[in-house]
Amino acid sequence: MDIDQKQKEQALQKAKELMAEGEKQRAQLRLSRQLEEFELGNTKVLLHDEFIGNISQRIIKDSHEGSPGRAASLVEKLGKHSCDEEGEIRERAVMALSFCSGLLSTEEDIELLDKVTFLLAHWLKVETNYYPVCETVCRQLQQNGLRMLDEGRWQQFDSLLEILFHIQSGVLEKGNVIRGLVARTLDTLAAEHILEELTLVCLNGQGGRQILAEKILTRLGRRSVIFLLEKLLLSQQKNERLRLIKLIPETGKVAVPVLKEYLTKDLPWYGVRNIVLLIAVMGDSSLVPLVLPSLKNADIRVQQQVIDCIHDLGGGDKKKYLLAALSLVDDELKPPLVVWLGQLGCSAECADVLLDLLADRDAFAAHVREDLLGQLCIALRLAPKQRTVILLRQLVAEREKQGKSGHDSVSLIARRTLQIIEPQLQPVGNQNIDKEVEVSFASDSEAEQRARLNLRDLDTQIQQLLQAKKIKEVTVLIAEHAVHAAKEKDFVTADILRDRLLAVNPNALIEVIRVSEAIEEEKSNAISSHHLSLWSELYDFLDSDSFTALYHCQRFKEYQAEEVIVQQGDINSTLYFINAGTVGMTCRQGQKEIFLKRLKPGEIVGVGPFFDVSVWTVTLTAMSAVKLQVLEREDFIKLLVQHPGLESTLGDFCRRSYKISELLRISGENRREDIRHSTQKIIVNNLLDGRDNPSQQRFKGQVEDLSLGGLSLMIRLSKKENARLLLGRRIVSSLPMGTDGGLECKGEIIGVSLQDYIDKNYRVHVRFDQPIGADDLKNLLVHWHN
Repeated sequence: MDIDQKQKEQALQKAKELMAEGEKQRAQLRLSRQLEEFELGNTKVLLHDEFIGNISQRIIKDSHEGSPGRAASLVEKLGKHSCDEEGEIRERAVMALSFCSGLLSTEEDIELLDKVTFLLAHWLKVETNYYPVCETVCRQLQQNGLRMLDEGRWQQFDSLLEILFHIQSGVLEKGNVIRGLVARTLDTLAAEHILEELTLVCLNGQGGRQILAEKILTRLGRRSVIFLLEKLLLSQQKNERLRLIKLIPETGKVAVPVLKEYLTKDLPWYGVRNIVLLIAVMGDSSLVPLVLPSLKNADIRVQQQVIDCIHDLGGGDKKKYLLAALSLVDDELKPPLVVWLGQLGCSAECADVLLDLLADRDAFAAHVREDLLGQLCIALRLAPKQRTVILLRQLVAEREKQGKSGHDSVSLIARRTLQIIEPQLQPVGNQNIDKEVEVSFASDSEAEQRARLNLRDLDTQIQQLLQAKKIKEVTVLIAEHAVHAAKEKDFVTADILRDRLLAVNPNALIEVIRVSEAIEEEKSNAISSHHLSLWSELYDFLDSDSFTALYHCQRFKEYQAEEVIVQQGDINSTLYFINAGTVGMTCRQGQKEIFLKRLKPGEIVGVGPFFDVSVWTVTLTAMSAVKLQVLEREDFIKLLVQHPGLESTLGDFCRRSYKISELLRISGENRREDIRHSTQKIIVNNLLDGRDNPSQQRFKGQVEDLSLGGLSLMIRLSKKENARLLLGRRIVSSLPMGTDGGLECKGEIIGVSLQDYIDKNYRVHVRFDQPIGADDLKNLLVHWHN
């Protein structure tokens, strides 16, 4: 009986095994048919749960058993269907890819795992709906991303991170749920050991890996911002801090809440200053309110940084922010604030604030008192109010009682302001309508022509007196008109009449001296106190005569916003002095335009083209309405006859500030696209004429370096102005190659720089019209080095 029962159980087990084997075979047969249909494009098979589980296992099996091509093909088809028009098909395809990712995570097939990972990332990039599988996908992308980082495969990780970053930052529009999942994914990816390694490479590395580390750090979200900010606050190295200050703003909007939070912490003064600087670098005017509370910081350096931030980013609310700052900051910072407010226009609200400040003048700090009073008096010229008159008269009276005799600068400025605003407060019938004083300068040829035209009637009188031999009368007549012209600030007419006086009566030296002194005095008075304040450093650097001469050698020009002042590549030996407005400095590298610097009033630009001999390597564009003083090289050369040391002195002053070459280096742009090879070889060069044919002007020069795109030569010139004449000239250079002949390379001279002042050696930079071949370059270098 027991034996029969045992046999029955064995038979039943056997039957089950046979049935299971049969079912397995049928399942394999179904999978084969489904795979065949799937490969033929039937997406409906994805709706079967059995197929979703089996296809992922088949992909793993094929990758193991020598069919990696089929495994990759199946993965690609799933990736294609993950972007299907039908939502259910997309979801099922992504589920299958997710199963594959889970199975491959324990395998060694990195290539196939990367393919699945990027297909999942692409789906997340284009998907517009939320599906439950999103959470699993984000977790898998996180795991695979960490694996890439740990294996040092930063380039692959950067491609994955780019998609996650664009979702988190809002570049790719997604719902809040998906954005929240991606934000958590980035937080996990930003593990401390990873951030430490990336930051180390970013600060101390070089080349492509350093650039890649910077890129990854700026995309790893909030935790990366916090890590970099803490690094900045603890850093003791200036270069490291500067690099971090440049890097953190590139993280974008994710940095804003972090910076806002840190501003509420109890940080040392330099920590607050650095955060304010970071906000300024971000360039978003809507962030200015974040820094305003720091105006109350006890440290003047923090206050100054906040003011700079307002000045750079204030936008339409700049005046409102500066007015708020005026009542909070240290007295030392108030004079430039008053100047800026005056430049922005003195509205009724602004006038009341300035008048309140003037009324409280007894509380001014002694070391800035005079400067602040002077700037207030100037700014209030735009505030014709009775209260202005009362306070200014009180100020003048006070200073007379203090024994200043009314001739100090503050009293003079206050009196001039009263002269300007008092007529505006008189009844209309009693007003004297004064035209705005227009100053003409000797360098203005149009003004000279106009002056000679206006002198025709006087010339007639002079001729009549000369014919009557009334030399004394004609001397007095010319001298009186010359002095009158000087007082009217018509210096062109005054100079013409002075020369005419000396021609008419060479013995009238006393009258000529009197006229000359009147002209020089009026020229000095023509320079406004605001101008002297703006260019105070230059005024202190030069002697007063040189400063005045330089001022009257310049022309005034105005540009509207977006108007180009000078273009990269121009040959223009002009020095620009910025009096008002802001100017953007950019350069072009290929198809990309790079912003280098925002130039402000009180800055000088054009040092290289003016003092050296080079083309403009940057473009200047007015960012707002701009007022400039323009110094042309030709006019400056004439000025050097009376002021021979002015060129070196002015050059020294201009070169103390930033160098354009340094800005280009900091920007990370390598303007030399070809590698330059140092060499030494005497070659013959020939200047080309207007038809691009060789001229009779041949000269030898020693090649100092050679590249595919150009060369530099060392030549000797007797005068600097001869070097300037070479700039922009066409040239053909003969590059010898021994018995193989040589190359004739046409090009353009794009720069000439003085290398040795004693021997008058100049380096000439030539850009070829067409690059020479790599083989030719190699042969030239081999031949020249033998």
